[in-house]
Amino acid sequence: MNGPAESVPGTDSAEERVLSVLRRITQEIVPEAEPASFTPDRTLSELGCNSIDRAEIVTLAMEELDIAVPVHEFHQGMDIGTLAALMRKQL
Repeated sequence: MNGPAESVPGTDSAEERVLSVLRRITQEIVPEAEPASFTPDRTLSELGCNSIDRAEIVTLAMEELDIAVPVHEFHQGMDIGTLAALMRKQL
């Protein structure tokens, strides 16, 4: 399941890696989320994730990527692309 990340225009390989991790973890936490709906301009809420799901996705992604992002950096309504870019800065 850890195949190559789908290429997203305007992203580098590190950001694609973050997006791939976020996509996989989101599917594990919220399997009913449509994979095709996982795009950088969508929010986790739009994919059907509640606040607990979102916290778990972010926490698991940071653990897997071995990064720490200060909690004050996150805000409600953050789209997936912004979230990935924020995490990518910590790599």
